[in-house]
Amino acid sequence: MKNIMKVVYTTIAMACLTTSSFADSGNFNGFYIGVAGSAIGAELDGSYTSNEGVVSKGTGGKIANVGAIDAGYNIALGSSMFVSFGASYTPGEAKIGKADDAADAADIDIKAEKFYTYYIQPSFMVSDNTAVFVKLGASEADVKITGDFTGTSTNSMDGDTVSFGSKTVFGSGMYIQSEAGITEYSSISVTDVGTANNNGLKGKAKADPSIAFGTITLGYKF
Repeated sequence: MKNIMKVVYTTIAMACLTTSSFADSGNFNGFYIGVAGSAIGAELDGSYTSNEGVVSKGTGGKIANVGAIDAGYNIALGSSMFVSFGASYTPGEAKIGKADDAADAADIDIKAEKFYTYYIQPSFMVSDNTAVFVKLGASEADVKITGDFTGTSTNSMDGDTVSFGSKTVFGSGMYIQSEAGITEYSSISVTDVGTANNNGLKGKAKADPSIAFGTITLGYKF
């Protein structure tokens, strides 16, 4: 995350230095709605503690293409800057992790669905119809964990999203936006996994999911 924030600060500094004198942020002012397509790479760093206290660590990953709906409102701040307040929703369900025990006594599947991100997006004009931006968002999703456990499990995850990119609006009101970023989610966990030992203790597992993404959005500004 520290490296991402360095990129954020650099992008803001470069935008402030390169903003054109003929830029007009009023071209972006107003409501907007778009359809987004993303290529994502999901990573899951996890650990499993057996009923004997032995810790095993592992990392998993998955690449997928997903679609989303994005909407919000742009507010012009002078001639060279505007800020967007918006939200995006990604429908569908994604498998983000799987633990496959050799004895089939501690198998776990982790799925997530209903991905939401609520964001603020400061943008800096580089021409009269194009801007570069930094997006800072709060993300959440529902989690479903199934498998060989009898204890409690996480049913949702929250995270922070950071991305940067560019947005161009045309005279017709249509716009195109491209961005790249990362979402780091809070830990997910499950207890009482597998069979109990002689003391009645079972295993437990936890994982830290994160998603890197590249997104293209096509939409209309009203």
